Amino acid sequence: MHNQFLYQNTPLLPYQNTENSRSFLQNTYYSLNWPNAEEAAYNNCSRFIYSLEHGDIFLKQSTQAPMEIQPVLSFYGLSHYIKACLLAVDPAYPATVHVLAHGLSTRKKKKQNYSFLSDEVKTQRHGLFGHFSEKMFHVKHLEGFKLNMNDLFMQIPELAYIFSFQTKQFPFHPLKKNEVGLYSLTTQILDDYQMTENRLADFLKQKTNERILIQQSKKNTLLLKISTGIPPAPCRFNILENQWVFSRYKTAEAFYPELLIYYPILYNLSMIARYETEWWYDLLKLAPGKEFSLIKQFLNISTYKIPFLIGEYLNRLAR
Repeated sequence: MHNQFLYQNTPLLPYQNTENSRSFLQNTYYSLNWPNAEEAAYNNCSRFIYSLEHGDIFLKQSTQAPMEIQPVLSFYGLSHYIKACLLAVDPAYPATVHVLAHGLSTRKKKKQNYSFLSDEVKTQRHGLFGHFSEKMFHVKHLEGFKLNMNDLFMQIPELAYIFSFQTKQFPFHPLKKNEVGLYSLTTQILDDYQMTENRLADFLKQKTNERILIQQSKKNTLLLKISTGIPPAPCRFNILENQWVFSRYKTAEAFYPELLIYYPILYNLSMIARYETEWWYDLLKLAPGKEFSLIKQFLNISTYKIPFLIGEYLNRLAR
């Protein structure tokens, strides 16, 4: 967790002044063919900056707060960051009150033998989760789709070493970039996905909208061409190891951008911290199960991975 100060503070600073943010919003609105782009950028500029600053404050407080309330602070920090991002791609946000709700729901907790890793949240017809999924990442969710906490945790590369310690299975394969700009991936992924090379090539082409193409294979290695510069999901960037990795699991969540992973986990943890205090304090005081280590590391990572991901998203828009 070296560079914590760096990751937590620098990615979003270029956007936190009026001149830069107004120019940034104006350019994104032009690319959307939005009528009166200059006026819309002028009107949204302050709200954009303040949303980023408010997100900063919540996450900074989370680093200083006891673990008991960290999920609440981190969730609201992420929510404000997302609202800033939405202003960049949806100049009329919020157009209706329907997009103001969280967009997810938790199931009633069972008091006995409750396991966070087996818990689920459900997507709702309206709300922030569905709205930013579609507007920012063009991902649509069916109402009532269930998101499993274990499946989501498995998509966070900075948790992989804890999973490997607990289960002896590593959730990711490393990706290595060679001198001609191709990424090498072990052919073990064919067994993981239970696919032939041709089937995997078609699968990745379809799932990533041709952003990941299998260029060739040699020995025990597949060579991938990434057309977007930054590898998309199921590739993840581990900021602790400074390493790109590739998910070994072909679940729906493997193809979600990472912000879509963080939001439901933090939503669920924040609801537990607010309304399921008995289970929450048992977890924190007694550390009874393996999920304690995962949750603690997740909360630690969130405070600087989230600004990193938000900065990465805004920078892609700015290019």
